[in-house]
Amino acid sequence: MPHDSSRAGVTRVTRVTRRRAVLLAMFLAVGPLAAQTPADLPRMTGSVELSLVNLDVVVTGKDGKPIHGLTAADFEVVHGGKPVAITNFREEGAPEALPPAGALVTPTPPAPTPAPEAPPAPVPSIGEQPRPKRHVVLFLDRLALPDPKERQEVFDALKGLLRKGLQPGDEAMIVTWQRAIRTVHPFTGDLAKLELALDAAAGAMVRPGEELAEIEKLAADDAWFESTGVGDSTMSRSLDAMQAFQEIKGKMAAMKGLIGMMTGMEGRKALVLVSRRLSRMAGAEFGDRGVDTRNLIDALTEAANAGGVTLHTIYAAAFEAELPSAAGSRNLNPRLNSPSAVSRVQAAWSNEMATLSMLAERTGGVLASSTKEASVFAGQVAEDLGSWYSLGYPAPGGAKVADVSVKVKRPGATVRTRHSVVEKKPEEQMKDRVLANLFRWDQNARLPIAVLVKPATVVKKGKVRTPIEIQIPLGRLVLLPTSRGAKGAVSIFVVSAGPRGEFSDVVRDRREVEVAAADLETAKGSYVTYQIDVDTPTAETKISIGVYDEVGREAGFRVVTRVASEKTRR
Repeated sequence: MPHDSSRAGVTRVTRVTRRRAVLLAMFLAVGPLAAQTPADLPRMTGSVELSLVNLDVVVTGKDGKPIHGLTAADFEVVHGGKPVAITNFREEGAPEALPPAGALVTPTPPAPTPAPEAPPAPVPSIGEQPRPKRHVVLFLDRLALPDPKERQEVFDALKGLLRKGLQPGDEAMIVTWQRAIRTVHPFTGDLAKLELALDAAAGAMVRPGEELAEIEKLAADDAWFESTGVGDSTMSRSLDAMQAFQEIKGKMAAMKGLIGMMTGMEGRKALVLVSRRLSRMAGAEFGDRGVDTRNLIDALTEAANAGGVTLHTIYAAAFEAELPSAAGSRNLNPRLNSPSAVSRVQAAWSNEMATLSMLAERTGGVLASSTKEASVFAGQVAEDLGSWYSLGYPAPGGAKVADVSVKVKRPGATVRTRHSVVEKKPEEQMKDRVLANLFRWDQNARLPIAVLVKPATVVKKGKVRTPIEIQIPLGRLVLLPTSRGAKGAVSIFVVSAGPRGEFSDVVRDRREVEVAAADLETAKGSYVTYQIDVDTPTAETKISIGVYDEVGREAGFRVVTRVASEKTRR
């Protein structure tokens, strides 16, 4: 039970936040609440000073193979329009120099120690550090691959990526999307389990997309309207386009949550997007102008660059799934009256590639334009995970967001790296972390909190209100001395997700906490208590709650996986 705030002189804050939450299904396992505050985890400082920038840079030759043996002097880095000096340098994955097979190796006696000189100081190497871990997320979109051979080629390529790209200590995670996140195989280094998860996912990628039937219907409607001279299908096309936009918005939010999860991980991080529908203009396939997704693309790439996550993308639509059937006359199949089906397919391909190319190019990733390239794509991604250069340098001017470019002094070499450096404020970091908490417990959480979920109330059809009480141990908050006692501040972050395919917005509620001087000692064992009301369309929801101590810069998280039983308000 929470301590009585009137006895301890602690302000009891009640905050009611009423926001509609559109939900996304995530059938994820959540660890016990007690496991969320292990004693041996490092303290999260939450520093907002960007003292050193680190770039992972991939350099390949004309054959697409990694170029090894470069030094810091071979690179030129421009940050925010200004050249910068590389202060830390490392090549990861360089092949070891081995003698030719069968050669006789004779030990060489040590040379005499030369007289001391004063050579120029070399760029420090961090090559002595342990091998960085690889963390890979495979995000499998709602594909349509009815051809067994084509489907097998794609999924065999993904298996090959994991076999080649992962080494002992590395981990991969598999997420599938079917208008919502349907399955998640959590991070593991067990290749056998990952391949079984891919086999299961492949079985669900058989049917062509439902929008194909909708396009047929719209074409038939247009033919009927034209024959009668009354009306058109403009309204239907606009509604379909808006629905397509909402699905892409939910998909982008899901990937942003995954990126937020990986942001706090060390080592090389990659999200491999196997996509069929992530349009630059959402809904353009329905004949509408579509809804612009540029802001969503910008937000996703910014999150990836801020978290050091590389996005690799492949367009994996079936070759024949979009083509019209030859069966039927022009009257029975109005699509044959429309402009060339090949032109329509080309327009759809261009619409998808516009998004996928921006995601890959801006974050230094690999792009493939069709399933025919799946094997080459997977091999290149695996090589990226095993071979790169790490460049470190001080950030000039303390800019929060800056463009960055890297060139290498080697003819014919291609350089891939993220195009910007983004530093997020603590509030933005917390929004990412509470979103990521829907997928995986935050390993940097050090602030113990508790949540009490009260019975939900059906306010009206499509609106369920769940009261949640959040308890924060006052003794774990950092308070600053004042003339009256001590004072601090906490922020509560809430996001929900459930079965309709989208996330709610992340809501922040900031409150100050003040303790009278006379009550400082006794207040250490009390709690600061908040109550929030979370509105969702159904009781089948998943709610992530984060608490941030603004002075101590520690955070704590909890997840409500299912709200309590409902009762209808009369």
